[in-house]
Amino acid sequence: MKKLSNLLSDVKIVEKRKWIFLAPVFVAVFALIMSLIFYFVSGSALNLGMDFVGGYTINVDVGAKLTDENTDDYKSRVTNIVEAHDVKVSQILVTGTGDDTALQIRFKSIDGDNEMEEIVSSIIDEIKKDVTVIRPVITDNGNGTYTADYGLPVYQVSDEISAVFASTEGVSGLTFATDEFAKTVTFAYSGSLDSNALSSALGIDDTFAANVYSSGKVGAVVSQDLLYNALSAIIVALVIMLIYIAIRFEFKSGIAAIVALVHDLVIMFAFMAIFHIEFNSTFIAALITILGYSINNTIILFDRVRSNLKLLPKLDAESLANTSISQSFVRCLNTTVTTLLMIGSVAVVCAIASIFNPDLYQMVTFALPIIIGLISGLYSAMFVAPSVWVALSGNKAVKTKVAVSEANE
Repeated sequence: MKKLSNLLSDVKIVEKRKWIFLAPVFVAVFALIMSLIFYFVSGSALNLGMDFVGGYTINVDVGAKLTDENTDDYKSRVTNIVEAHDVKVSQILVTGTGDDTALQIRFKSIDGDNEMEEIVSSIIDEIKKDVTVIRPVITDNGNGTYTADYGLPVYQVSDEISAVFASTEGVSGLTFATDEFAKTVTFAYSGSLDSNALSSALGIDDTFAANVYSSGKVGAVVSQDLLYNALSAIIVALVIMLIYIAIRFEFKSGIAAIVALVHDLVIMFAFMAIFHIEFNSTFIAALITILGYSINNTIILFDRVRSNLKLLPKLDAESLANTSISQSFVRCLNTTVTTLLMIGSVAVVCAIASIFNPDLYQMVTFALPIIIGLISGLYSAMFVAPSVWVALSGNKAVKTKVAVSEANE
């Protein structure tokens, strides 16, 4: 780490501030170009989630039938139905408990209101046909016979089972167990259907069917209020930070710190636009999180600048900034890398786990902008902020500051 500090001390960083300022401008321009491409290709420049644009919600009141064992199956089935209509599911939530348990499916609009109403109606009809049918689990016994497990006492629905077996080609020798609580039947099958297709063919109407209905169009009014409040909080935070840094250090240090923070916010927005990652409420949380991390590194840098103003009064602004960067870089790098390891682990683990539980992907969309914000925060604190400070200071400003300090001493 000392070698890194020594190397940085020999590099004239702030003298290259034109390139330092051009780098984020290039990223922002590239993000704008990508947004235009996405607009012409998909009709949307930014991938705005339901939190910002609204959408539709379908509720499937499954009740006590929904268990830990079959939740993923239910989610997979309704997801396939929804996305067969070229609608991407934004989120599936499990709400309520016991007899009030339900699946809540949320998805964005892809067309006009009239067209979407027709799509939603079609989705509901198909979900009803799927969810309100009990499909047995088929087991091949290996001796020409099969077992169908309906998950409830078959004697209660023996007539329905007999009727559906009689209408299925290739099925014969249906046998009910003598135990009145038995949930399975055995039969012989000589057809060509695989287990999944046979399970669908032998499905019966669920006498305790789930209630499937739409909550209608969900507006973005609440999310707009959330966005307004979040942006207001960010602006207030920036003003308070400016006042604090101006009092503790100097006003131009406060201006430089605010420019660095705005740089981080712009880079995070650019990242989301370039990779077309969905903007949702978790992104707002990520923005606010990065403000705290980034300002910490910036304050460390300007604390070193303040100390060097007294210790190295003969240095000009550029040399003073370069020296302060080399003295602060390792500490800020250690803080950033440590945090990156933690949030990176969260992103990787949740990305893998989301294969089995899609709900966990929300944590990935929360972690990714934070990772970019941390990297951007280190860059802005070590390069952008001191470069802005030098641009605002000039040699005369530094000498005046030192002269005042010496006079007070």
